Amino acid sequence: MVQLWKLVLLCGLLAGTSASLLDIRGNDVLRRLISGLERGLDTFDSTIEIIFQNLKTELESRCSDEVVEQQETENFLEQLISRIFQVVSRLTGVRIRNVQVPDITFEATSENSANVSIPITADVTVSLPFLGEIVDLDLNVDLQTTVSIETDTDDPQVVVGECTNNPESISLTVLHSRFGLLNDVVDIGVNLARRVVSSVVEGELCPRFRELLESLDAECVEKLIGESQDTTQQEPEGRR
Repeated sequence: MVQLWKLVLLCGLLAGTSASLLDIRGNDVLRRLISGLERGLDTFDSTIEIIFQNLKTELESRCSDEVVEQQETENFLEQLISRIFQVVSRLTGVRIRNVQVPDITFEATSENSANVSIPITADVTVSLPFLGEIVDLDLNVDLQTTVSIETDTDDPQVVVGECTNNPESISLTVLHSRFGLLNDVVDIGVNLARRVVSSVVEGELCPRFRELLESLDAECVEKLIGESQDTTQQEPEGRR
């Protein structure tokens, strides 16, 4: 029978080795990801740009005065972010799947400005060489910015604020760990997932979000802000 102290030592060595491997892999993963973000993820998957253009068209259609037949519309926003995370998974090995993005939300702060957010949820799996999948995570991140209309000039301008990218605002909840005793390994895996998501938010999602809003004209933004005001006014007082 293996003595207890030997078992403890073995677990400690395994934890240290695994943590070291994951730390080395994490740095390599981030280098590959940053290189991919600098090149543009659409160079790895041309459908990203196609979906983005469809999303712009769909958002512009919300500002149209034309009466169109009510029908089930595709969630191009969810398709876009899912496709981006698929490329990220190929580059990093950090799998991000089951992405859900309800919609872009406008919350009016005045007649000419609004807070804008995109809530994202997904499942994340981090793997370690030789050990395979070590931790499953639940991801929640909310992209937030502001949009306003400058009316000081004859030609009103759309102004988009900074997209927030605070790593602490990225929520990662451990759903399942395959190495419950090796807490250091799990912690490094969670940290790696956080760094990957934060890099994607800063390098891909926020720039796309900003470009999308800046592509709209002032009249369209004004209408979207007005619709959000109407929705707020229609809510029962107890829900405000």
